[in-house]
Amino acid sequence: MSAYGIHHVSAITKDIIENHDFFTQFLGHRLVKKTVNQDSPDMYHLFYSDYKGTPGTDVTFFEIGLAPKYTPGTNSISRTILRVPSVEAIEYFRERMEEQGVYHEGITDYFGETMMKFSDEEGQRFALLADPGYHDSEPYAGGGNIPEEYAITGIFGVELTVQYLKPMVQFLQMLGGEYDGDIDDADQARVRFGQDSVFVVESRTTNVEKQGYGSVHHFALRVKDETALAEILEQATAEKWRNSGIVDRHYFKALYISAVGNITVEISTDSPGFTIDEPLETLGEHLSLPPFLEENRDFIEMRLHPLN
Repeated sequence: MSAYGIHHVSAITKDIIENHDFFTQFLGHRLVKKTVNQDSPDMYHLFYSDYKGTPGTDVTFFEIGLAPKYTPGTNSISRTILRVPSVEAIEYFRERMEEQGVYHEGITDYFGETMMKFSDEEGQRFALLADPGYHDSEPYAGGGNIPEEYAITGIFGVELTVQYLKPMVQFLQMLGGEYDGDIDDADQARVRFGQDSVFVVESRTTNVEKQGYGSVHHFALRVKDETALAEILEQATAEKWRNSGIVDRHYFKALYISAVGNITVEISTDSPGFTIDEPLETLGEHLSLPPFLEENRDFIEMRLHPLN
């Protein structure tokens, strides 16, 4: 069984208030889950996505207040690429960025696609990419007064920067990625997972990226169910990739693999989803905790500052 798309991207911020405002008011995402890092519940873990929390639309953030700023380099998840429905939508956001002082690099061509790179105040690297053929999400019309025809529709893919391209492409192929180029002579590659893509760029520098605020912690590919996840676990273990085994994250089951260059690649199930503990209409309005943390709710809430 193979992964068939992007599930989510998880990044690091040191200021969850500014991060929340940027995603909900400037980019127009919906906060669909307000929870904590299950491995370190003293920090927020926020999920921003389309209206329904559709797998493949959510960008998540851990708040690490004392984190240093990331140091850019190779062996990294170097950009999160968001999809919009048209080139006109990119133009709309370009004007919005110029009005509000958000850094962008202008509209350009990227692997044959129309794209605009930009970043938030922490230096988190994003891009908008025009993908008019995508209709599998429900854009959030209530965020930031953005016209629905320009709203972000999900995650198109991620860009990986690695010292050696070939082993990373082969790793992604093991997970079900499709690549039809010449792997031996390439210094960049586009590996497709269904409608989504992982772009791999080779950079032979010895400067390896150091994670911190402004960097991506990991990205996740999606599978239908736990049976498919178990098959990938079996294959990854057989090929001796270090991994976590299957972890229950309450909203999905996950497998974390330490891939080429120590980049963490997660494989996640589509279900059960964010409505397992909240109604669709009020997603993200209250602090959600997995059952094993519920008994510590009072202590956890005491240590978190209000978002609104």
